[in-house]
Amino acid sequence: MEISRIGYFKEHYIVDKSANVQIILTKKIIGMTPVSVAGKLSQFDGELAKGKFTGMDSYSRHSSLQRIPGSLIKSYGGMAGITNVSMDGGQPIHTKIVLNGIDLTNPQNGQTDLSDIPNELMQQLYLGRSPNLYFGSGSFDGVVHIRPMINRSFLKLGAGSFGYQSGSAGYNWTLPRTKVHVQYGKNMSTGDYPITQGDSTITRRNNNFSQNFFLGQLHFQTNHQQLLKGLVFSSNQDRGVAGNLSWPSPKAHRENKINLIGLQYVYLTRRGHVRLHSYQRFSDEHYQDPDLGTNSYHQVNVSGVTINGQQNFNDYLELNGIIDLKRESIESTDMGNQIRTTMASGIQAAVRFISWLQIQPGYRIDMLGDFQGKTYDLTSSMNSSIPGKLILSFGTGFHAPTFNDLYWPADSYSEGNPDLKIERNQYQIIRWENNFRSKTNFSIEYRKRHSHNLITWSADENYIWKPQNIDESERKNMIMSVSIPTRFAGLSISGHVTHTKAIDMNTRKTLQYVPESSANILIDYARENFALEFQGQYTGKRTYQGYNKIWEPVNLTLNRFFDVNIGLHCIFPLGAQQLTVHFIIQNVLDQNTAFFPGYPEPGRRIKLGIELGF
Repeated sequence: MEISRIGYFKEHYIVDKSANVQIILTKKIIGMTPVSVAGKLSQFDGELAKGKFTGMDSYSRHSSLQRIPGSLIKSYGGMAGITNVSMDGGQPIHTKIVLNGIDLTNPQNGQTDLSDIPNELMQQLYLGRSPNLYFGSGSFDGVVHIRPMINRSFLKLGAGSFGYQSGSAGYNWTLPRTKVHVQYGKNMSTGDYPITQGDSTITRRNNNFSQNFFLGQLHFQTNHQQLLKGLVFSSNQDRGVAGNLSWPSPKAHRENKINLIGLQYVYLTRRGHVRLHSYQRFSDEHYQDPDLGTNSYHQVNVSGVTINGQQNFNDYLELNGIIDLKRESIESTDMGNQIRTTMASGIQAAVRFISWLQIQPGYRIDMLGDFQGKTYDLTSSMNSSIPGKLILSFGTGFHAPTFNDLYWPADSYSEGNPDLKIERNQYQIIRWENNFRSKTNFSIEYRKRHSHNLITWSADENYIWKPQNIDESERKNMIMSVSIPTRFAGLSISGHVTHTKAIDMNTRKTLQYVPESSANILIDYARENFALEFQGQYTGKRTYQGYNKIWEPVNLTLNRFFDVNIGLHCIFPLGAQQLTVHFIIQNVLDQNTAFFPGYPEPGRRIKLGIELGF
């Protein structure tokens, strides 16, 4: 008997009995001519820029966010303090944070508290500079996308200064056409750290922080055209609220949780795709301060459906379209029950007239309850291998009032304003970039933004704080970025320098807390089983309004500082697994890195971690 099969050597057997015979064929390598697969990138230009991830980022969200050119991290002190990020000298309400396509913005205050998102999830960061087509209100300064990795199995433990402890584990199942990833972790800190106040050193108390979280991700490909993606995320925080140095709150306490659920269906066509995304964001916050008799809760729910598609008609024309339906609601001891619905649609085209010139116009309209917002943008790019790439962009954006702005109840100190208007914004961007034949990536960018009807909480003639459309501002940024790839025996260098001029057009004064200059540098040296990282963040002088001894308003200045972090990572192979030991020093120079003067940050900190990857 002759047994033959393609890919195996032939075998001959003489069957002399009727019993079962087991036949094993030996594999044979079949030579073939090369198979080339060619594809084309989307014509849409400059939508997302990926940020580099380092070993230090697992222990500090500041380090990864600081590497985004133009970013400002606004923290209220330590792990327990609220943490926001803004871009180009703007406010946090003008920058969105998105986790796997789900907007994390809290419609109560228009912000995202990054202390609710564990560092373990911030493994891939992408920045969108002109994302108004997809996100509408509150996105005209940019969108930071967080995309947790799905193909990691690990066990991680860490400890450090001021009672810091962390532990997390993740496991990944890979099946035919299916990937499943689950992750659970816990982070905690006693948080009490020494600070300098006047001529004495005191301990800042009531900074305890405890967080536990769960993440589940699913990728299921039914066939070569259909893909199903799911996300479940939940985090619970229990923290002390230390308050301002001038008005401390030694007994204040806050518990909050945030839950996310998302399901995406993607259908691929020959020249594009259609995506259906259903999502829900739920948060629950409980705040207590027995000294003031405060006992409040806020439950916020956002649910929506987004349909977007992309179609490439030929080499010269491509279209994007989006329809977004969303419902926002709040149940609050302060504002009662409030509901707002949003309906939005937008379209964007990419037109390539010749190989090196492309025009990209876009338009979107939003109906947010009683408000209407219209945005447009136009981007042109000219690309050539020798002079590099030149991008010109201009457009508009807007921000709708939040639930707090509209419905905060009237009391002896504050009051909402139901008559507020939408904030408006216009921007112009010029960017030149060149990779100098892959030797050095260099870019220089000029951004100009003019905003009016800005919503600002200020005291009226009766000393009642309420929001008003009174501010108008102009921001100008010059940003230079450089990245030298790994070419010198494992050494790579990257960084950026930002110069900002941000003016309040009413007072002709610099916007508060905005540094005129800032810079970041990352030096990364890696060998086979060893990595050393050095990151420095320079923040220039910032002005703000304070009060003198007789409570007269005066202009004050915060000193410049240089925040240095160092990370050392050693890898030890363990058969098919590997063990990584992390040693990290944060704020090496032990400088005052507080963003707000009344909310000091901890000084020098040391963290040690081990991670088993398998």
